[in-house]
Amino acid sequence: MDISFLELSAKDLPAQRDFYANILELPTTLDSATLEVKAGKTVLRFTQAPSEFKDAYHVAFNIPENQYQSAKDWISSRLSLLRDKNGTEDFKSQSWNSTSLYFLDAAGNILEFIARHNLQNAATGEFNASQILNVSEIGLPSEDVIMLADQLCTQLGLSVFKQEPNETFTAVGDDNGLLILPIKDRIWMPDSGVPAKLLPVTVRGEANGREWEVRGVPYEILS
Repeated sequence: MDISFLELSAKDLPAQRDFYANILELPTTLDSATLEVKAGKTVLRFTQAPSEFKDAYHVAFNIPENQYQSAKDWISSRLSLLRDKNGTEDFKSQSWNSTSLYFLDAAGNILEFIARHNLQNAATGEFNASQILNVSEIGLPSEDVIMLADQLCTQLGLSVFKQEPNETFTAVGDDNGLLILPIKDRIWMPDSGVPAKLLPVTVRGEANGREWEVRGVPYEILS
């Protein structure tokens, strides 16, 4: 599954532009109401939110599977990484065969660099912004995780990823693109203190030769 387009809300678009252009060094275009960021194969768009908007999204970016340490050196020279309660910065998943780190953007969104070692996307040289490959995860919290997972799988021809459906956390998709489904108010990793909220989102992509879109809230699933 590929995520080609993701639209989120943010209340301070110039601050977001500064972060994505100057910290992540990604191509950006800002006008009065929208900010577009080119993150590898994905267009990430932020639209103007009202001043009282304060909640945060979770977004992950795939990086080359052999570039984790180089990516960590690159990003940690620019900002502070998030840690869990034990002080851990590096998060390895045996079941997903991946290694991740987490940090915040200017809006407080929980961002993740993830090296998925099952993908054949190794790169040479030192890590740089051009090796941010795509948006590979977007969080879609809900009040009924199993029902949402079933709807996504049925309507989009997807599968639950690396686990049985779980009422508090389930992922749908594959290593290239995942819809992350936590129960509402579950705290985003890693001990971020940021609860998962139902927020306006539009995400589009392709799976099994079909184009799809999820938008809301409440979520509407189109294929």
